[in-house]
Amino acid sequence: MMVMARFIFTFFFLSFSGWVLETVSESIVREKPVNKGFFRGPWVPVQGLGGIVVYLLMYPLRAYPALIFFAGAALCTALEYLTALFLEHCFRVRSWDYTTYPYTRWCHFRGRICLTISLFFGIVSLVVVYFYWSLAAGLAAALGTWLLPLDGVLLVLFTADVCHSCVKIRRLNREGVKLNGWNVFSVS
Repeated sequence: MMVMARFIFTFFFLSFSGWVLETVSESIVREKPVNKGFFRGPWVPVQGLGGIVVYLLMYPLRAYPALIFFAGAALCTALEYLTALFLEHCFRVRSWDYTTYPYTRWCHFRGRICLTISLFFGIVSLVVVYFYWSLAAGLAAALGTWLLPLDGVLLVLFTADVCHSCVKIRRLNREGVKLNGWNVFSVS
């Protein structure tokens, strides 16, 4: 039970960290505050899932940092591409478009993935395997008996956010509103 509770906490910790990183970088690019992410809440679930998968698959390779870098970059890039296809197909939302960023215009594939971000994913994979996972585990351990209630609250909030976001995006799609990942919740 505690192992699952730690995984749930780590998922949200990584999802929140990804949201912070993406929100800050997107706000800089757009020159205005932006809630980057598919949901209203402060989480990017693909970051949480990606971090967990990277750790589980790459931790056994921790003696080979170069392998972790390249395999992590490839794995995260594949996950990003599949996520882009899923969001575009199911919700008609283009959550990111690397053709619009100054540092990715020259090296993207259909705006969904790009070389510079893939290299960044390699660095993030190293950080997750060698540092960040331990940080999340330490925080989970420090929460002690508060871990399960916190996970419960996070799961309820996340589920409500998923339901609310999906309903809102479906409504906006029916109304013909063109959505991008950074403007979903700025549209009434």
